[in-house]
Amino acid sequence: MGKAPATPWPLPGWEAVQPFPFAAARGAFAGMTSTQGRLVLKYYRRRDASLVATARFGSRAEGAPGLVHGGAILTALDEALGAAAWHAGRPVMTARLSAEFRRGVPLGATMLIETRLIRERHRLVILEGALSGPDGLVYARADGRFMVLGEAEQRRILGRTA
Repeated sequence: MGKAPATPWPLPGWEAVQPFPFAAARGAFAGMTSTQGRLVLKYYRRRDASLVATARFGSRAEGAPGLVHGGAILTALDEALGAAAWHAGRPVMTARLSAEFRRGVPLGATMLIETRLIRERHRLVILEGALSGPDGLVYARADGRFMVLGEAEQRRILGRTA
């Protein structure tokens, strides 16, 4: 198997970050699939303080022959949107997520997920994100509503508070 082609990311000025407040949280997110050849996500804060992620889809993320399964794409978008909320200081869980798949993602690809916090209303954080390739084309988009977790909910669900 040949070496994966180079991607243009991270760009100069991007700082690697861990948007989730403690390492134990990683067991509940897509990071646990990274050792299984499915999905590796790496997060960066851009100079404008927005959060982006690179998503590398491994051989076990295959759906249709040679293409990434839609569930793996949706998992990457879901985690990146949630990470953007955590990065902004809002501990959340997904309440609703919708996606639009525009084109097939080639297996083995490393893609960029750009996130944007749209607004907050009461305990909801509304975000959107796009999965793009090194060619600049958008392969998928997602928008989601995420529920902010209170301290008691964080302890019950995550075993501790952020």
